[in-house]
Amino acid sequence: MSTYNIYIPTEKGKMKIDCSQILYIETSLQCSRLTLINNEKIELLLTINETEHLLFDQGFFRFNNKYLVNLRHVEVVFPSEASKVVLENGKEIFVNYNKQDELFRSLKKVYDLQETV
Repeated sequence: MSTYNIYIPTEKGKMKIDCSQILYIETSLQCSRLTLINNEKIELLLTINETEHLLFDQGFFRFNNKYLVNLRHVEVVFPSEASKVVLENGKEIFVNYNKQDELFRSLKKVYDLQETV
């Protein structure tokens, strides 16, 4: 899976973003905000759904209605009834219970993990 640059409309105009530099996208009632690995935050003029479509094959995973996460920046996964991941910047994000299996399949795909018994 190779990364690429995308052009995203922001309040400051269209910005070129290297997908590998994106930690996560978070949405609220007011806006969607992109957080980069340097912790810079950029307000988007796209919904999280539109952003998800732009990044569909770049190793991003929709954890819930609020977060779209770059799986390459996941540091720790806590698989339990209340699964959560910790990102490189320490941000903790919980995954919906019904999406846990999909998360592990996506992580495996992103990291090309070998199955072990």
